[in-house]
Amino acid sequence: MERFFKSIEFVERNLYDKFTIHEMAAASHYSSYHFSRIFKALVGDTPKQYVRKRRLTVAAKRLLTEDISIFDLAIDCMFDSQEAFTRAFKDLFNITPGQYRKQNDPFRLLYQDQFSPNMLHHLQYKLSMEPMILTQPAMKIVGIASEYREDDLDLFRLWSAFAPYKDKIPNQVGENVFGIYDSYQEQDDEVKFCYICAAEVANFDDVPQGMITREIPEQLYARFIHKGLIAELDKTLKYIWGSWLPDSPYEYVEKPDFELYTPNASCGEPDEDKTVYLHIPVTPKTK
Repeated sequence: MERFFKSIEFVERNLYDKFTIHEMAAASHYSSYHFSRIFKALVGDTPKQYVRKRRLTVAAKRLLTEDISIFDLAIDCMFDSQEAFTRAFKDLFNITPGQYRKQNDPFRLLYQDQFSPNMLHHLQYKLSMEPMILTQPAMKIVGIASEYREDDLDLFRLWSAFAPYKDKIPNQVGENVFGIYDSYQEQDDEVKFCYICAAEVANFDDVPQGMITREIPEQLYARFIHKGLIAELDKTLKYIWGSWLPDSPYEYVEKPDFELYTPNASCGEPDEDKTVYLHIPVTPKTK
């Protein structure tokens, strides 16, 4: 958590400067891929969304305390134009900057305060989950890889697209399917991820056209059981990253993490109750 909050401090120091997600991640010594996933799980927003909300929050406070034009404030807060700033301000606060300055009501808006350790404190009292620590043997998987940006992952859509092809994969081992967070690509200030809907196979013979193969090495995992709405996976992830992992005798390893779905669990509506097994790669902390 100390590492993670170095990135929060980096944001506050550089609110009026242009920086990338990769620089945010570097401040806490995480790869961009894992930082983006951890950030979304802990904060509830992607890094890009959080930075924009923080800049707009600071701008809102300055509107009431400084004699600065809306144009200059927009440029200060890294918007390309006053129009873009006004549009973003209204999207977040449901009021234009000019209207807000005129009403002079600082309690009207739902500010995005700086994320702090206190925001994670409640997790220790609202949730209590102990994972199973297990060694997952190496496995071969075949599936469909889909690319998505950090703020547009739609598990229901991806699994629905995979469902018609699942039974066409030869040499399958068992009936479980896996959602694997495989890789990322850096593009400007965004991170693109790769999510694989896959089945385990005995070998890579006769791989259907258009599908990809991966070998997942043997790894120690903390396995958490999420029971409930697929749409509420973020709450379980927030507990894992914000409460369990910092206090556990394990630390995160930058290896593939994955979701295991039992038969048919992966293709339900996002508002249906499901059981999902979350596998987080870990290693014992060194003393």
